[in-house]
Amino acid sequence: MKESLPPRNRIRVLPIVLLAAAFSAVVSADTFSWSNETSVATNANLPRDEIAPTVSAKRLAEVPIASRMLRRPIASARWDDDTVVVANQRSGTVSFVSVDDMAVRREVEVGGNLTDLARVEVEGEPHLLLTDDKAHRLVCVRVTDEAATMVWQLEMPTGPTSLVLSPDNHSCVVASSWARTLTWVELPAAVGDSAKIRESLDLPFSPKAQLLFADQKRLLVADAFGPRLALIATDTRTLLSIREIPGNNIRGLTRNQDGDKLYVTHELINEIAPPRSSEIIWGSMVSDAMREIPVATILDPEASLSQGSRFLALGNNTRGAGDPNGLASRSDGRLIVAIGGLGQIGVVEPGGIGVTRLQTGKRPTHVLAWSDDRFLITNQHSDSLSRVDFDWKENTKVDVIGTDDSEFGGADETPADYEDSADQTSYSEKGEAEYEYAGVDESFDESRSGEEGEASEGSDDYDQDKTETEYDVEAAYDVKSEYAESEYDDREAYASDVSRNGLTYQTKTYQIGPDADKGAKQLVATVQQMSLGLPPKLTPSERGETLFFDASLSRGGWYSCHSCHTDGHTSGSLADTLSDGGEGAPKRILSLHGVGQTGPWAWIGDKSEIESQVRQTLRLTMQGRKLNGGEIGDLVAFLKSLPPAPIFRPATDDADAKIVDAGRELFQSLDCVACHSGSVLTSEDTYEVGLTDERGTTQFNPPSLRGVGHLHSLFHDLRAADLNAVVTQYKHQLPRDLTLDEQEALIRYLQSL
Repeated sequence: MKESLPPRNRIRVLPIVLLAAAFSAVVSADTFSWSNETSVATNANLPRDEIAPTVSAKRLAEVPIASRMLRRPIASARWDDDTVVVANQRSGTVSFVSVDDMAVRREVEVGGNLTDLARVEVEGEPHLLLTDDKAHRLVCVRVTDEAATMVWQLEMPTGPTSLVLSPDNHSCVVASSWARTLTWVELPAAVGDSAKIRESLDLPFSPKAQLLFADQKRLLVADAFGPRLALIATDTRTLLSIREIPGNNIRGLTRNQDGDKLYVTHELINEIAPPRSSEIIWGSMVSDAMREIPVATILDPEASLSQGSRFLALGNNTRGAGDPNGLASRSDGRLIVAIGGLGQIGVVEPGGIGVTRLQTGKRPTHVLAWSDDRFLITNQHSDSLSRVDFDWKENTKVDVIGTDDSEFGGADETPADYEDSADQTSYSEKGEAEYEYAGVDESFDESRSGEEGEASEGSDDYDQDKTETEYDVEAAYDVKSEYAESEYDDREAYASDVSRNGLTYQTKTYQIGPDADKGAKQLVATVQQMSLGLPPKLTPSERGETLFFDASLSRGGWYSCHSCHTDGHTSGSLADTLSDGGEGAPKRILSLHGVGQTGPWAWIGDKSEIESQVRQTLRLTMQGRKLNGGEIGDLVAFLKSLPPAPIFRPATDDADAKIVDAGRELFQSLDCVACHSGSVLTSEDTYEVGLTDERGTTQFNPPSLRGVGHLHSLFHDLRAADLNAVVTQYKHQLPRDLTLDEQEALIRYLQSL
């Protein structure tokens, strides 16, 4: 029975305390905030008994179907046999979509900035659990045919970003990125009861993606920004190990159907590869990849993650796969990977020997396996959902000369370590069946740069005279279906666009993998894309946000701005971007939170206007699709909209507040304010601070210290592991030795920023 689609006309009111209204019952675009916005919360390190559950019986507003608003869908979950429920991050709504009909049946306003969701049953009734990183809460919504009601909400540590449900539906684990905390929540057994926080676990990194190994009572948690993977014992709620893979931006975790292999999507920034055209186009500067790791290795906390693992390239043959996101597996060994920066999914052949690319909407982030032959893709920046259906059809093409699979780089040829292996040869190189995406790629036009494709470092102009039409953002995603252009008889059946109720529906069909022999079965995939609602007129910062996550801005589509500045923060890596006047001196990638207030820009402080820094980055570091002046303005508007990172560790009690105050007094008396002054804790000058880079530079512009506790390694070259090392090991610019109490106070103050 479908539980949520018929009309609603009555509500069951629970006998519980009402909260003051936090969200309007009327949907208004003015109430929506962009996805990275955070409030300065003060609950990151409170004792667990001080984060009290709140029960709130609040009937949620029903949103008219196809309402015009910015949704930014972020995650999805199965609701019933024909309904998927989608969490819309920006609008704070959830959409119930018929999977067979690809039609929105219902939309409900929850409010906030939704980041994840799960379906849970309480006394046989369906409920939704949702995380909200604006109000920092876990929300439970009871959904019936008549109404959707928020039945309780529970305050979470700062920045709840993902949740994983126990198999018995009795508990869940919420990962809070900014607070670096995992929170175990006991879910109510009866309708009307509230949830309870049972325990929390602080981590030394910001958690995001989670994967539960239920039978082994283990939880794998990935770093939101950097290379770390934590293994947690769920029965004892203890940390067993933290290990690293070479890479950053870990976004997808999944097991194969046999359950013996783990696949991790990520990127890898090579600090010694400057942005020469050759380094970019062959994926040397930034690699887009997966790691295949034996589950046995993952579950052994003492094992090296390189043991039996493989590096699988998603980008190859000069074609990047910028920003790989979520993924899922099929029983035939193929993997479905969202390629967020290019508006595609990649169907990875068994063994990782080739990839077929399929067009989706802009910035696909989440892949939901509906069945072995059906997958649902959440497209965040086009407010759409894509359904991918696989089927086997008889190949009617002419015979193709047979090939030896070993030429494609079989599994036995892939190094079992983390060295950057040679790219597996794609079928497109062989000429029989090009199934590597060969669509629009303007980045190879060397006339746009200096000689032989190198960026012209002397030019200050960045094609300001180009028109909007020439650089239409939509053009970068206008991908042609190779299958639709093939020799199949019924070509018109393989590509179509229709409109229903003002919403766009698009259908395309693709051949998957190399050509099968004539008469043999060929795997094909049909992609149907639907809008979740009518699009609003975007603001400059909203348009700029789309550009920030667009990998077509880099040569070959290997990376976007987000690839280094993860979600507007930082991957914590080193990169040689030529921003300091030349190559050979990689620098720590800076967080962009609050960047609009912290000029001048770049490590050497030579850009007095943020637009100048953006133009230089596009010209020297990205070298891809050119932007016109309006688009650059949009990108700058987005950067200026990024709020500062939340406080890392606010004072927890009066005694702690006194230590913070003592540290603040030291910060001033030791003249740290000479460089880190004012509310933004930086200054406009450059200073000699006892550090020298590889090119002999000794003067640097001080980065802002706001939210500095969120960073792992510090200084321009990551030499200091943390704040403790800055103060106690390097004694950075301290005029005298500090006592142990003074060191503690100064470090504690820096953590409170």
